[in-house]
Amino acid sequence: MLDLTLYEKQVRGSLFGSSNGQHDVPRLLELANLGQLKLAELITREYTLEQVNQGYEDMRTGRNIRGLIRF
Repeated sequence: MLDLTLYEKQVRGSLFGSSNGQHDVPRLLELANLGQLKLAELITREYTLEQVNQGYEDMRTGRNIRGLIRF
């Protein structure tokens, strides 16, 4: 609390990293199509639809940061 009051720091919420989906998604798709965005490196683990519960469990326990469910 001292930092907040003495140094006038603020706590601010953020939804989706404060991104603008209408602008950012088309740009990200363009970068991916050009091969400039390495999407595979962002995926920690892949799951089948039947493994979806395991994916959630892995996320809760920290074994999976960003999972992909293929169906």
